[in-house]
Amino acid sequence: MPPPRACDALGAPLLRPMPTSLLCPAYRVVTSRVVLRCWEPADTAALHRVIAENLEHLRPWVSWIEDEPRSMEERLCIVRSMRAAFDADESWSYAVIDADDGELAGGFLLRRIETGNGGDLGGWVAAARGRRGYQSEAAAAMSRVCLEVMRMERVQAVTAVDNERSIALMRKLGFTQQATDGERQKHELLWSISADEWTTSYAAELAADARAYDAIGTRLF
Repeated sequence: MPPPRACDALGAPLLRPMPTSLLCPAYRVVTSRVVLRCWEPADTAALHRVIAENLEHLRPWVSWIEDEPRSMEERLCIVRSMRAAFDADESWSYAVIDADDGELAGGFLLRRIETGNGGDLGGWVAAARGRRGYQSEAAAAMSRVCLEVMRMERVQAVTAVDNERSIALMRKLGFTQQATDGERQKHELLWSISADEWTTSYAAELAADARAYDAIGTRLF
């Protein structure tokens, strides 16, 4: 008997097989403090509120804040676009949810590095929920997803040169500062950790108890 053909949401056969890479990203990652999951349209109002409350907190560190404030309609379009990119295996944006109260605490992004087999991480947390270890656990858990689930060779992240807390976080997790060109080095620092370095890093220790699940709820680690 031939294997069943892949179908779309309405049951119609797909013209070509779904790429196996679509099975790689974790749709939900759980640590002791946070839950990272793909965005849903229902998150729009919460995201709109949290960004409005944190404009000045975020302004020095994230470039997209220059386009704020946005309307609720624009926000919904952004959320839908993030989810579409996630499902299309283009980039993976996550809502960061407080594991204790279920409230939105921030956002996290994973993208593939344009050259080489690696991932690029970035994220933010609301000011009121800072200094609780959310960023540490999110970065460590998502690094584990990159290296163990998606079989990447390294993970990188960028920090502003004057963002002392982010710089301290990178060093604590075991990321190493990489060389950058002179113009870039004036504004940002590049950090990375390889699959080999990961095994003995604090990030691996921190993510040891994390749990990751794919799109249908199968546990990945």
